[in-house]
Parts: sequence; structure tokens; C-alpha cells
Amino acid sequence: MTDATRKGPQRKGRKWADLAAEAGRKFWQGPDGFARRQGWEIVKRGWGGRRYRDPRFDLPRKEATAPPERLVSGDGFPRNHPRIPKANDLIAMIGMVWRWRVEIAGAFAAPFAVVPLVGWLGPLSVFLLATALGLVCGGIAPVRRLAAAPLGRLVTRHRFQGLCLRTSLRTPKGRLPLVLQTASVTRGTVLLIWCRSGMSVELFEDYVPEMKVACFAKEVSVFPHYRWAHLLTIELMRA
Repeated sequence: MTDATRKGPQRKGRKWADLAAEAGRKFWQGPDGFARRQGWEIVKRGWGGRRYRDPRFDLPRKEATAPPERLVSGDGFPRNHPRIPKANDLIAMIGMVWRWRVEIAGAFAAPFAVVPLVGWLGPLSVFLLATALGLVCGGIAPVRRLAAAPLGRLVTRHRFQGLCLRTSLRTPKGRLPLVLQTASVTRGTVLLIWCRSGMSVELFEDYVPEMKVACFAKEVSVFPHYRWAHLLTIELMRA
């Protein structure tokens, strides 16, 4: 076999890989261009999607520069919003169940795991095993951080939604904003919010002082979505 026959399949495979990479760059040209203008890094490439990362999260807060889209409190601050009663209909009840879905699922799933384990090992053994796991999770820093991140996001989401229930951070019909996603970042948490009809980004900006107290945050920033007006991001940074 000559060198030409050995290199033929390799060159052909490399050619298809180059064509696929070029097609991927063309397909994601718009989002990649927006990410570069914002100063973001592309940490994942591929046809399945892109993943971007803001390097400002690695800097001390004083060195990080806020993007120009950040809003500043307007004429509504200090607030003069009317008192909005809570919604008590069927949709509100479904929303309450959805907000507590993690706890409800855990309450239903716990007996299916604990009861067989108690029958197999005994109550004392299960108690000692749970205590040992708790000490291990609390004593090893990486494990502790790994377990604390989801719990911190859950507490932050509940505290934010509790603030919406106690204030007028709702629609005129009493509907709460939808928390689509929570994410952990360095020294804080980010909430992706869906604003219902009757809400505005400025309304959230007016309640920044209350968000600091409710979510145990030192700094709170509200960023509207670059494309969709009904989406916004709330950045809650701890001390």
C-alpha cells in the first residue's frame, strides 16, 4: 500500500470535518458575534448548541464592569405602587404547587427509599448512616459546595417568590413572575425571569432594596434580555 492510498481516507475525513466546522461557524455566526461584542467566551462549540461564559464573574466585584444594558432606577423609585391583592383562583393554586414541586416530590419519594432501608438495616443503622453521610458532606469542602449549590438556588428562588407575594411585585391580577431558571455563579445566583403581561423591567428595578434583604444579597443587578422584552436576568451577588 502506497502513502497516497493511506493518506486518501484521512484527507477525505479531514475535509468533511473542515466543512462541518465551517457550516457550524456560519450557523452560529449571529450568536457568536453578539457574545464577542459583550466580551463573553465561547466554552462549548458544536451543532447541538453553544455555551458562553462571562469572564467578569471571575473578577472582584469592584473590577467588574457592568454592561451598558443595566437599568437605573427611574421615577418609580422611591416606590408608589398600589397594593395588589393576591390571586386565589385555581391558576394560583397550580402555581403554588409548581413553586413547591421539589419539596413535594421529595416528600413523596422519601418513604419509598427510607421504609425499605429501615426494614433492611434497622432504624438505628439508618440513623447512623445518615449522620455519617451528613458529617462527610459537611467536612469535605468540594462535597459541601456541591451539595450547597442546589440548596442555595432553591432557597434564593423561594425567598424571591416570597418577596413577590409580600409586595406589589406582581401583575395587576396578582400573578407572580415566572422563574424559568436559576444558576450558580461566583459569589451569587442568577435568576432568569419571565415577566407576565402587566409587568415591566423597571418594576423589578424599583424593588432592588427589598431583593437585597430577601435574598441575602449585597448587590442586585437587573439586566433585560438583549432580544426578548419579556425576559430579564436578576443577578444576586453575596458579600
